[in-house]
Amino acid sequence: MTMVTRPKSLILFDLDGVILDSRRNMEIAWHSVQEECGIALPFEVYFAEIGRPFPDIMARLGLAHSAGAIERVFRRASSQSLHATPLFEGMEAVLATLADSGRQLGIVTSKDAARTELVLDRLSVGFAVVMTPRDGLRGKPAPDHLLSAMAYCNVDPSDSVFIGDMDSDAEAARRARIDYVHVDWGYGARPAGCLFAAAAPADLQTFLLS
Repeated sequence: MTMVTRPKSLILFDLDGVILDSRRNMEIAWHSVQEECGIALPFEVYFAEIGRPFPDIMARLGLAHSAGAIERVFRRASSQSLHATPLFEGMEAVLATLADSGRQLGIVTSKDAARTELVLDRLSVGFAVVMTPRDGLRGKPAPDHLLSAMAYCNVDPSDSVFIGDMDSDAEAARRARIDYVHVDWGYGARPAGCLFAAAAPADLQTFLLS
C-alpha cells in the first residue's frame, strides 16, 4: 500500500473491535445459539471468523443449512445486551475530534443495519455514510462496501483510509486500493505490511491528523 502523504478527507471505520468492544456481547449471543439451536461449536471457533457477513461465517463453519435460524437467535440475544456493550475508551473523543477537523467519517461493518443503528445512536458524531450488509454487494474481504462508501462520498481511494482490526478488513482495503490502518486493541493480529498500527486511540488520532 502507498504511504499516507497528507491527511485523508474520508476516514472509514469498522465497528466491532474498533469502536465497539463487543466480544462479550457476541459470546452471550453465541451461548444463546448453542442452547436454542443445539450448536456445540465453541464460541472461539465462531469468533475467529468475525469480520465477515454472518451467512459467510456460517458457511465457513459448515452451518449454512441452519444459518437463518442461527442468525435470528444471535441477533435477538445480541440486541438485548447491546445497550450495555462498551465503546472502547477514548474512541468517541477521537471521532469527535476527527469530525471537528472537517473530515468525512463513515462506517463499513459486517454487523446488520438494525444493530448498527443501535450502536451509532449512542454516539454524538454523525457519519457521512454507513455501509452494512445488503443485497448486491459482497461482504468483506471483498472491496464492494468500501468502494460504494467512497463513491457515495465522492472521494477517491487515494484520499480515503480504512480503520480495521481483522484480516478481512485489511484484505478488503487492499482490494479496494485504499490505505489500511490497524488497531492493536481489536480482535485480530496485525497483518503483514500494515501501513500503520495504533496501540491506543490517541495514537490513531495523531496519525490521522498528521
